[in-house]
Amino acid sequence: MCLGIINTSCRHTDSNPGDYSAYYLPVASIPDTGLVYSYRNLADPAAGPEIWRHTTRGDSLIESVNYGPDHEVVQRQYDRIVSNGVITDSLLLFYQDTDGLRKPIRVKIRSPHRLPFQPGDSTKVWLTHLEWNQPLDSLHIVLQRRRRFGGETTWEMDGKSIPAIRFSTDDTFETERDGWTSTTWSGEEIYARGIGLVYYRRKISDQLSLEFSLEKK
Repeated sequence: MCLGIINTSCRHTDSNPGDYSAYYLPVASIPDTGLVYSYRNLADPAAGPEIWRHTTRGDSLIESVNYGPDHEVVQRQYDRIVSNGVITDSLLLFYQDTDGLRKPIRVKIRSPHRLPFQPGDSTKVWLTHLEWNQPLDSLHIVLQRRRRFGGETTWEMDGKSIPAIRFSTDDTFETERDGWTSTTWSGEEIYARGIGLVYYRRKISDQLSLEFSLEKK
């Protein structure tokens, strides 16, 4: 789960120094049926994997669907490739109402930055700002994620060492009903060339962390 990017489409290349467009999804080779990624839960090995299906919708739009443990749709997101990165066009979260029906929640995207292709150094902040209301408990929720480029690294997969880049993340999660409450947490993301997101971690507290790694393809 981005930020202030010019709205024009682009070709994907990392031939220029500092251009990391090849570290996003392999858009040109995504099959018509979609590209399915399964992420292993490192913090809780007994839990099931996190499943995402990525499908192209035109030259520059990617639909990403997150599935729950019973193959139900949890999240549907549309990201657009522009000249210097990826921005989020729209985002739907799904919940089960009191009648057992799954219904969408449309998220307001205040700042759409998903992944910059020229991220600069660690002093530059790339902001994702999302807001939504939960119908069942009347909560107003605000999520802000600030990404900072952490440099180049490598990722081991299928016995190969793949060039990768890392970002540090700082999140603010706020809820409001009869007053505001706020929590913050830190994390990390790693994107591998020709693959996309291969690892992420969110440290919610000293007792709770989320950590996922892409299964072998």
